[in-house]
Amino acid sequence: MKNDALKREGPKQTDAQLPLALQEAEPALDAPPDAPAALTLRDEDSIARSTALDATQSFIVRAPAGSGKTELLTQRVLALLARADAPEEVVAITFTRKAAAEMKDRLLHALSRAAQEGGMPVEPHHALTMQLAQRALLRDRERGWELTANPARLRVQTIDALALWLAQQLPITTRFGGITRVTEQADLLYSAAAHATMALIDSEEAQGSGIALKIEHLLTHLDNDWP
Repeated sequence: MKNDALKREGPKQTDAQLPLALQEAEPALDAPPDAPAALTLRDEDSIARSTALDATQSFIVRAPAGSGKTELLTQRVLALLARADAPEEVVAITFTRKAAAEMKDRLLHALSRAAQEGGMPVEPHHALTMQLAQRALLRDRERGWELTANPARLRVQTIDALALWLAQQLPITTRFGGITRVTEQADLLYSAAAHATMALIDSEEAQGSGIALKIEHLLTHLDNDWP
């Protein structure tokens, strides 16, 4: 999925491919009359969505716009919250602030609605989201998170915001000091970083640690193209 939810998960990574269209598959022409029916695309779609909620595995979900990727990500975050020791352990990353705001709004809406309805019937396509939200609420009560009252504990942020947060946690290691900000002129910094990296190839430290060889290996995958 373009968006993602991060948590300590196993190393296994699987593609969960959502069908591009939902339509019934035609039976094979040579199939006997009593042969079991093949899975339809709708069945495959349902299986893929269910598989993507397995919190013990990592997935890449590829599907067109409007196929429900955001709803699936909402469900996965809720599933992870139901297993977490703290809500900050679960991080959903988006590309834009607008997408991050929408994602957090969906999570809070699901949690609030699940708390109010207490398991009452809802629309079929939202039933699973409500079930997962109820499990997350149970964990919320067990741990005293109070997420609906403290939405800031839900970590839904852009890639830039995550990188900034990481840099702020390591002021000495990053050599940024205590004050950092996101720049609007990233190309200049990317170019400076690329030149500094290339300069490592000829340094004694890089030669001794094997960093130079790793850089050369990386460049072979980039057609030796660098700023």
